Amino acid sequence: MTPPPATVAPTSPAALLWDFDGTLADTEPLWIAAEYDLIGQLGGTWSDEHAHQLVGNSLIDSGSYILHAIDRPDLSPEWVVDQLVSRVIGHLRSGNLPWRPGALALLEAARVAGIPCALVSASYRVQLDAAIDALPPGSFATSVAGDEVERGKPHPEPYERACAELGVDPRSCIVFEDSETGARSGNAAGALVVAIPNRVPIPDAPRRVQVASLTDVDLAGLARLLDEADAHV
Repeated sequence: MTPPPATVAPTSPAALLWDFDGTLADTEPLWIAAEYDLIGQLGGTWSDEHAHQLVGNSLIDSGSYILHAIDRPDLSPEWVVDQLVSRVIGHLRSGNLPWRPGALALLEAARVAGIPCALVSASYRVQLDAAIDALPPGSFATSVAGDEVERGKPHPEPYERACAELGVDPRSCIVFEDSETGARSGNAAGALVVAIPNRVPIPDAPRRVQVASLTDVDLAGLARLLDEADAHV
């Protein structure tokens, strides 16, 4: 009698690469509140539609957008960013971070399994450090902040840099993103992107999978997704 063929276990991801705002933590409401507060003080008018245009963008690009929207060429994007960051960082340091559903459980599962994680964000280093300090030690092996790269998302540089620091091939990694801008960055780097739309829709694309929540994701499922994506190359 011929024995059944051995089942080959899916290959685990070489690393998990996490966006911060809207993916790991639900910080978008903090940014939107900061935008309304600042723009109101400047005498401008803001809207949720404007705010959603900024999701996933670099902070400098967001600052430029705000100044154009409220017609304040006398101010600099850098000044706007400083104002917004100072408002948001106070909330981050309060210790009451609103983590996205399933995010902390998946981070812990990766730590136990020995799969390195990187935090890759358009947010600045001071913000990422505040978030990392609120997490269990060892949650992230490395992190890349928006003020540490020359070209932010949707350019692949942030994710390419994280993979280089981890010593892994981007095509063997999985990126978690909640915006089209971030998803494009992860895909451009060569990674498989698991898109978890939060406040804005994310179009379908090659090597991109959509899920409703990180509560629907586990390490075994991620390994299967990666194998399936590689099988269709």
